[in-house]
Amino acid sequence: MSSYTISDLQAVDERCREIAIDELGFDLPEVIYHLVRPEEVYFAAANGLPARYSSARWGAQYDDAYGRYQRGRERVYELIFNTRPVHAYLMVGNSFVAQTLVVAHCLGHGYVFDNNAWLGAVDREIMSRVVSAAQRIGDYMGAHGRDRVEDFLDACHAIAVHQPQAQLIRKAPKSEPEHRERPYDVLFPDEVAASRERASAERSAMRRQFPREPEEHLLGFIERHARGLEDWQRDVISVVRSEQSYFLPQMRTKVLNEGAAVLTHQEICQRLFMPTDRYWEFEQLNAIVTQPHPGRVNPYNLGVNILREVMRIATDPDDEERERWSWAGNVDPLDQVRLILCNYDDEALLREFLTPKVCELARLYAFEHLEQDPRRIRISSREADAIRDVLILQHSTLGIPHVEIIDADYRGRGDLLLKHRHEGVGLDEEYARGTLTQVALLWGKPVTVKTIKARNPNEPVWFTGHPSGRSERHSSEPRE
Repeated sequence: MSSYTISDLQAVDERCREIAIDELGFDLPEVIYHLVRPEEVYFAAANGLPARYSSARWGAQYDDAYGRYQRGRERVYELIFNTRPVHAYLMVGNSFVAQTLVVAHCLGHGYVFDNNAWLGAVDREIMSRVVSAAQRIGDYMGAHGRDRVEDFLDACHAIAVHQPQAQLIRKAPKSEPEHRERPYDVLFPDEVAASRERASAERSAMRRQFPREPEEHLLGFIERHARGLEDWQRDVISVVRSEQSYFLPQMRTKVLNEGAAVLTHQEICQRLFMPTDRYWEFEQLNAIVTQPHPGRVNPYNLGVNILREVMRIATDPDDEERERWSWAGNVDPLDQVRLILCNYDDEALLREFLTPKVCELARLYAFEHLEQDPRRIRISSREADAIRDVLILQHSTLGIPHVEIIDADYRGRGDLLLKHRHEGVGLDEEYARGTLTQVALLWGKPVTVKTIKARNPNEPVWFTGHPSGRSERHSSEPRE
């Protein structure tokens, strides 16, 4: 492992920024690097943000990840936070070449953070609020007991990701039913009277219905309308909800962001003219970062392969590609990459550029579970169209079941009724029942969700969770 000084790292940062700005055309935010011990890197990674409130959840994640690092089974090379200025961690003990790769990699992230339209709503001043929230939650643990606050936090985290997604088109609000006068109504007085009565009954039902429209923001609704919450509990919900709003836009740009960072470190390091031994080490590290992962998608691998495909189309398209994209063969490849990095999210990136060549390079395939043994899988297709459909579904929903609140006074008892909008993937029963008990803890009354059986879309099923932790499955709508 080569030795180096802080001055060496500063010189690398300056040279990498120079290349990124002058040769890649990037406008970059300020990036502050912190040279920290491995346990600090893994602690911050487990928490999601530095100085975040204490939680057994983060502690368990830290123990798992840091344990794998100590056993040599994994190594975090970079950790970066979308803040203003951007903060990035360099791990003590990494070689000089590894630190160089990380610095160059972080500049790619910084460009996306500063320029991508989907990240425009991210609160980049979040750190001051994180520190304040951690202090308040620490005070609540002292006042109400650590276990009680931890349990409440766990319940909040169970549904924190259930927030409205911008790419999901909301239906127009329903108007109240009304009877419209028609020219021949006078000829059919009985039918007209019945129509008016039905419209009146429907209007009354709609006025009683709460919420009037299905509500996707589960935590936000509970924060506003749950009657039994104490002030500290509403504050905890607000903290979890707002911090999750920071993470969600970054979840929907994960492939694009990591692809940009890998492309950036590749382009910069190729221009640094390293000695042969250092460049060989760089290539080894790059191969580790971008290698395909068996059974799951490596966003570093998929993202950079897509962006490399864009660069190829920009310089050497075939006839079909020239017909599909007006810019094919007529634009600087880095100009086109920057345009995509500024305007696309993962769903758009996959929809437009997941070509058969990318699927081959990334070793992608679609699979299905065997009906006789759901624990086993088999490859169902290697066709780009089939793979694209699967990945678009995953990235359009972020892997989050689409669940809405449709009745906050279910059965006239103040219970909560949810509906799972089936989008090709069934609701796992163990997940549903466990989550419902957490929602019931927050709401203070039983919570029921209506869904359909994964293997029989025509057969509905209901699950109910209770604040006590008990849960039930129903084959017909529960009445009692």
